[in-house]
Order: sequence, then structure tokens, then C-alpha cells
Amino acid sequence: MKYLEQIRQYWDSRSEGYRLQIEKELDGHHEETYLRYFSQIPQGSSVLDIGCGPGYFSLLLSSLGMKVTAADYSEKMLEQAKNLLNGTTSKNVEFVQADAQCLPFEDNSFDAVVSRNLVWNLESPEAAYAEWLRILKPRGKLFVFDGNHYCYLYNQDFASVQEQVEKESNHILLDVDPKTIDHIAEELPLSRHMRPMEDKEILTALGAKNIHSEILVWEETAERKKLPSKFFVSATK
Repeated sequence: MKYLEQIRQYWDSRSEGYRLQIEKELDGHHEETYLRYFSQIPQGSSVLDIGCGPGYFSLLLSSLGMKVTAADYSEKMLEQAKNLLNGTTSKNVEFVQADAQCLPFEDNSFDAVVSRNLVWNLESPEAAYAEWLRILKPRGKLFVFDGNHYCYLYNQDFASVQEQVEKESNHILLDVDPKTIDHIAEELPLSRHMRPMEDKEILTALGAKNIHSEILVWEETAERKKLPSKFFVSATK
């Protein structure tokens, strides 16, 4: 993977600011949205939180009685996740450094795989989805939350609303230059595709079943054209 180490270094540098951002979300309304989907996962299930970042999903899932494996390629993010879960239900959480596109787990290992704001950042989303389906048990569930974060680089409609999107952003960058990831995103495949349609096509080609998507947040252009900003995709192995 050409940009894997650059991406890791960027998220290492963003880890503290991203943790602060996540802590704000823990006090907001987001939890209700995610719990609505995670209620589909039976208590006690083995769940992989891939690209766990500072551990937001891992915290929610472990509080629901899941056996969670929190995986991220960034060691600094894993440190933040360990700190977030320290003193809570972290006994139900195992932490693993892993590339989402080449996982160190056996086939049929997990009842569910969850992901949040990761797939856009991958050089090979096809490889990642194939891996996630591989490690799922038969009839295991995949839950993906993501967004068209960098479509504005190649899509004029998204570019026309980007200034407003940035104003409404809750990103806490500290001293990190966002141009670093902007330049990398120019080379990532999903910056050029409208999602979640692209995700559904990939999952269909890989043989996933019961593929479902929902748009969680829409943006609107001056011409009142609606654009899918943030979304949810689920599938069954």
C-alpha cells in the first residue's frame, strides 16, 4: 500500500485531538443513533471494531455486553482508546494493531464487524470489505458508518457546499496541518465516487447478502440539490 504509512503517521499526530472530539460526541445525541443499529447484535457477541480510533464504538459495544476487539493501524490511536476505556468495561476489550485491508484474524472469527469513518481513508476498500467478510462468521453482520468526506475534490456539487460543511465541523486539529490528509485523499479511490452506492456495489460483487444503506445526513446546494453527506451501510455474510 503506497500511502499506508503516511496515513498512519497522520492519525498518530491527530490522536489527541480526535480523542477530544470523540469525548464531545459522548455527551451528544450520537449515541442513540448508534445504539439503534447495535441493538441488532446479540449480547455476548464477538465484535471487531475496525479502525477503532480513540475507542468510541468499543466503549459503546462493551457497555452492551459485547466481547470487543478494538483494532487500529495507528498505535497512538490505540493508546487513546485504552485511556478512554480505562476503568470502564475494558475487561471485555482486546486491543490489536492491524491494517484493515489485511487482518491477522482467522476466517469466521467474529459475529459482527463495525466501522466508523474509516473506509474513505483506505487505498483498497475492496480488499478491506473482502477481509471483513472473510473474518465474519456465517450470517455475521457488517455495520459501516462513513461519509463522502472528500468528494468535494472531484465533484462540483460537493465543492459548492464544502465551505459550509467546514464551518459546521467539530474537528479538533490542535497543531496538525489538515493539508496532509487532504493531499493523501486526492489519491484515494473513494474520493472520486458517490457513496454509499459504491460501497453497495463492492459488497454485492463480493457476495454479501441483505445489503442495506441509509443516508444519515444530507447537504443541500444553492440549487436545492440534496447530497448524501454521512451514511450507514449494513450487510450479512
